[in-house]
Amino acid sequence: MDFYHRSALILDALDAKKGSVKGLCMSEATKSRKPGEGARFLKVVVEVLKYRPHILHLLTATKLLAQEPTLFVPPSSIAAASAAIKSGVAASASKALKQPKKYQKQAPTPLNLASVMVHDLMFAKRGLTLPKEHKVRKKLEKYKPALDKENEREKRRRKVATNEGLQIALPEKIASSLSSIGKGKKREHDADRFAEEAGAGLEAVGEIRWMRVNTLRWSVEQAVEWFEKGGWEMFEDVEEMLAAAQAKPKVFALDAHIEPLLALPASVSLPTMSAYQDGRLLAQDKASCMPAWVLLAPVLADAEEALANGLDAGEGEEKKRGKGLRVLDATAAPGNKTTMAAALVAGEPINGKVTACERDQGRFKVLKDMLKRADAKNVQPMNVDFLSLKPDDPKLKNVSHLLVDPSCSGSGIPSRLDHLVPSAPEEEQLSRIRSLSNFQIAILSHALRFVGAKRVVYSTCSIWEQEDEGVVMRVLGKKEFREMGWRLAPRDEVLPTWERRGRVEACGGDKNIADSLVRCLPEDGTNGFFVACFVKDEYAEPIPAPPTVAQPTRAAEAVEVEAGDGENVAAAPSNNKQGGKQAKKAKSSVSRVARIAKEEVVGKAPEPTPLAAKETGVGAKKADKKLSKKQLYLLKKEELKRKKAAQE
Repeated sequence: MDFYHRSALILDALDAKKGSVKGLCMSEATKSRKPGEGARFLKVVVEVLKYRPHILHLLTATKLLAQEPTLFVPPSSIAAASAAIKSGVAASASKALKQPKKYQKQAPTPLNLASVMVHDLMFAKRGLTLPKEHKVRKKLEKYKPALDKENEREKRRRKVATNEGLQIALPEKIASSLSSIGKGKKREHDADRFAEEAGAGLEAVGEIRWMRVNTLRWSVEQAVEWFEKGGWEMFEDVEEMLAAAQAKPKVFALDAHIEPLLALPASVSLPTMSAYQDGRLLAQDKASCMPAWVLLAPVLADAEEALANGLDAGEGEEKKRGKGLRVLDATAAPGNKTTMAAALVAGEPINGKVTACERDQGRFKVLKDMLKRADAKNVQPMNVDFLSLKPDDPKLKNVSHLLVDPSCSGSGIPSRLDHLVPSAPEEEQLSRIRSLSNFQIAILSHALRFVGAKRVVYSTCSIWEQEDEGVVMRVLGKKEFREMGWRLAPRDEVLPTWERRGRVEACGGDKNIADSLVRCLPEDGTNGFFVACFVKDEYAEPIPAPPTVAQPTRAAEAVEVEAGDGENVAAAPSNNKQGGKQAKKAKSSVSRVARIAKEEVVGKAPEPTPLAAKETGVGAKKADKKLSKKQLYLLKKEELKRKKAAQE
């Protein structure tokens, strides 16, 4: 029953919008660390979601939940008390009965537990994976005739011949990927693949499978030689490679924009490649490689020039102290961008190190696994909330380059399987985007305040302007950062030959700002993505404020720290005492983050006018609560005049 309970908990988390399908499945799997369990959760949960509308119909038509009100309710508190009573421990029994809420947190909802079990009873080839004498199985099988009868009736009504006709259809590429999950040893390989892909939608996009050469283990030249020895043919152009792949599957190409990146046909099976299995090749979407490359490309160019001129790229005070370049990844899990940054700065002449922050304990384990797989020994992982770090901490004063890839909506990842989950009402979605945008502003602002910061890259796997250009424009509009010398790096420092740039209209009509930004869409052969690079010139004159862009009218809301997104793997509801403590800690952290985000967006405003207090709730106690309509009108008119004068 444990697997059914945990699968139902994943469905509960999906209903509560706590993460993506893949992220929640992989996060739940990390709790037990059983080989292949992540892939198993993913396959079962997706199958249940495909049949979910039909399963709900079956449950309603047969009145199964009404007739068996306790069958799918794990009586945690009652069971705990009964066990205590039987063992003669009265105190334990009393405690269990007095704390039902504590025990109920461990149980899934009856509807989702019933959905998982009815799916296996009706549609899984293996049937229910419970002993034949299990009381739940025996009782549930009594309803099989009624369920079968209603299932056949529904097929006739919908005019379909097979059970597959009752499903929600999956995109062909995703369906074939899921159906390839095997058993035993093969499932372990598949689990590794899905665990890595779940972080940021790393599946093949369109016709291309992007693979990053892990230069911590070998060089690009060695990788090319390995492919050619294996009978692979190399092409200089990705389009030529795709054309050749129609007749010959063993082809690959070097990427034109990012040096350690290779393009392979989407049909490539990763578990069969030894270089993938041992971490020499890593599956990483091209767009996901852009942040680290944009952050560190100038450093690499300087190092290359220094070597060409016979100079030591590390000369200077930093070299004398035995310290190289310091990079900080603010939200590191699952670790793809982190390990890429580590690979780019490892060894001489840069001799760089990366500090990787991840506040969630489950995701921190995923990060450490990724660091081990990539052999990233120059990374210091920290199970800490980035926002809790002090920008002027002496231990972090040498951090000069920061990666900021915060939680986002994940709207740029086409393979999140979110179409299997009912979408939230439009107003709820807009509210969520506003909350995420406020959090993104808070974390980016925090990064720009680090005393040694010289270059900061902000990225999301979102296609929404509110999370992309909107965040950049609001941060550029802060007088604090303009006076510190922060500006956007020009196009010639940010993938200059990449064609798709920022949206001009979202940048207040400023084409130069839009040109400094990078956008990706699935038609580019990547996931949807956004990249902006901030650079600091503290000796330059403060830059003028950017063009005004219409901003959200509501004050910052409670922040929703969602995962599954971009490189995020959300944690499923915890089913143990330790998990409860983690949940409380996370709740406290989210509350603090919400406060910080609100301060970043709203700012510490002067004493609010009565109208402002009425609209925002700030200082409401000091505002006159009995204003007449005429007074409100005059105040509003005065407020509009004040705003207009401020803009002029």
